[in-house]
Amino acid sequence: MARMEMQIERLKPANVWDSTPYKFSQAIRVRHSQDLLFIAGQAGMDESGQIVQGLEAQIRQSFENIRRVVSGAGGSMANVIKITGYLRDMGGLETYTKMVSEFFGNNLPAATVVQVTALALEPLLVEVDAVAVL
Repeated sequence: MARMEMQIERLKPANVWDSTPYKFSQAIRVRHSQDLLFIAGQAGMDESGQIVQGLEAQIRQSFENIRRVVSGAGGSMANVIKITGYLRDMGGLETYTKMVSEFFGNNLPAATVVQVTALALEPLLVEVDAVAVL
């Protein structure tokens, strides 16, 4: 079966508030016959499994891990259509959105950020899961 070219459209409905300043798209329309890649929660753990120190470093590492997973599957961050960020402290939201901007540029995914009381390992401050279309 021949695959049609994937089209990703980041929607900004006129009748819904503008989410661009908050670094996410309200919705993503995907027209394709491609693969969906569901990326497990990525935390601030480097390639050796060590937890990096500090909130900014953990956020950066989480997004770098997502980039590596997507790249390993043959895509790029532009293929990521949905992210969910789990923060232990919403005081880190500004740093988080700065990293979203750095890693995604104008290809902002649909996004949700929530505060959680704990993550899988005590030193973790953030975890991000994602969905990509390849």
